[in-house]
Parts: sequence; structure tokens; C-alpha cells
Amino acid sequence: MHATLQPLADILSLNTRLFVNCLDGMGDAAAQARPGGSANNAAFLACHLVDARIHLLKLLGRDVPHPFGDRLAEVKKVDDMTWYPSLDEIRAGWTDVSARLDARLGELAAGDLAPDSGHKFPIADRSLLGVVTFLTQHDSYHVGQLSLLRRAAGLPAMKY
Repeated sequence: MHATLQPLADILSLNTRLFVNCLDGMGDAAAQARPGGSANNAAFLACHLVDARIHLLKLLGRDVPHPFGDRLAEVKKVDDMTWYPSLDEIRAGWTDVSARLDARLGELAAGDLAPDSGHKFPIADRSLLGVVTFLTQHDSYHVGQLSLLRRAAGLPAMKY
């Protein structure tokens, strides 16, 4: 792994564990409940995080099968959800994509990170390194939301 990626890989690794900890003890019904009736639910955010890591892998040159097939392909917001995978399916998808991402990050060299990604995330750096940086922050943001939804479901705080 290129040294530039190590801190980002460390955060992604931490988030891999925290994601699982956020969902620990949560059932499917609680994961699909929407606090206040309009907020995102944990199941939607968990699916979104799996999808975001798959997208990152694709940007880094690895096309991987989506664990939910194309059933969520058109979903952009929680109101679009008409089908939910079980939390066990979500966890399995998360574990698989996270292992693949970790392996891919380990393969990258400095020259692999410099090219323009062709994507416009809300940061100035358009390189692949910029994409990894932004999507690492994105990952952390949504894991934080999952930790709050865990508390809203009446579960104890997430453990590190």
C-alpha cells in the first residue's frame, strides 16, 4: 500500500468494524424504522454504505458483483426503498466489499492515485486519491448516523 493511503485505509478499517458494531443487536424491524417518520433508517444507510464502497472499488478498477443484485439500483433516497435485504444480508455484503476494498487499497501505487477520476465530488482534488479521501469521509459520516439510529432504536451506544 502506498504510504499516502495508509491513514485513509486505517479509517476505512475502523469504519468496517464500527458499522458492524452499530448494527449489533438490532433487528430488521428496528433497522427499517424511521425516527420521526421521515428520517433515514439504519437499513437504508447500511445499504447505501455497501453501495458506496462498491462504487469506490469500481473507481479503483475493480468491478464486483452487487450483493443485492439490481434490486436497489434505482434507489437514491429512503423513500425509494420498496425492498430491504435482511441485516444478515447487509452484513455479509459489507464484510465482502470491505475485504475487497482493503485488498485493492493494498495493491495501489502512487501513480495509480494521481489520475483525474472524472468525478465531481464536493472537494477540489479530482484525482483518485481525492475520491478515496472524499468517500472515506462519506463513510465516516454515515457510520456516525448509524450510531445515532442505534440509540434511537433503544440500544446502548455503539462500542469501539
